[in-house]
Amino acid sequence: MNVLFLGNSLMFYNDLPQVFSDLAKAGGHDVFVSSVTKGSATISHFAAEGDPLGIRTREALKERKWDIVIIEPSRRITPFEDSVLQAETEAAKTVQALAAEAGAEILLYAVWGNNDGKVKECVAEAPPHMPIVSVHPYTREDHAQFLHRVSHRISDALGGVRIAEAGLAFERLIATDDSINLYHTDLRHPSPAGTYLAACTIYATLFEEKTVGIPYTFDQPCYAILQKAADEVTLE
Repeated sequence: MNVLFLGNSLMFYNDLPQVFSDLAKAGGHDVFVSSVTKGSATISHFAAEGDPLGIRTREALKERKWDIVIIEPSRRITPFEDSVLQAETEAAKTVQALAAEAGAEILLYAVWGNNDGKVKECVAEAPPHMPIVSVHPYTREDHAQFLHRVSHRISDALGGVRIAEAGLAFERLIATDDSINLYHTDLRHPSPAGTYLAACTIYATLFEEKTVGIPYTFDQPCYAILQKAADEVTLE
């Protein structure tokens, strides 16, 4: 399976593509993984023909026949206005068409809510340019549920593509065992445990198999709990 990751720092923190690759190989799967990432990148960046990320995306898609292209609905989408969601949805359709030319289907990487009590409102002035215009108080739980709904709206617009529910896995684990820190110190990016949980969620979604029992642990002492949380959200 050839898998291309397109995303931002929520993807490259702790090298999620490599963690997924190591997990997949430990689970007995032959995978090739590559990525195009940049901090604060949106789907609109990858879709834009003249943007540096759009150029890199097109080059990467021509390098081989891909099976899966993973894209991440940006947290620049907020509940306070609709222009960014509209722009990101149209961009996702563009990336889906480009991926189809390379033989690939889209997988949505649905991320977790901010845990710092606030969300930055953005507006799509001229995508991919989406500046921050305001900051609002917002709980992690509400943000996670909003991002969950966003992922399903984009999935529906793409014909019902699969979703790796990393954000729901975060919420499931926090609700059952909040002793495991899933967040980086900035309360937005993932800790190594959070990245491992996200990788397990992607694995279970793509292969429709449990991660429980896979020996690759990413040096996480709580790896079995993280595997179980991913499997519960994805397979049950």
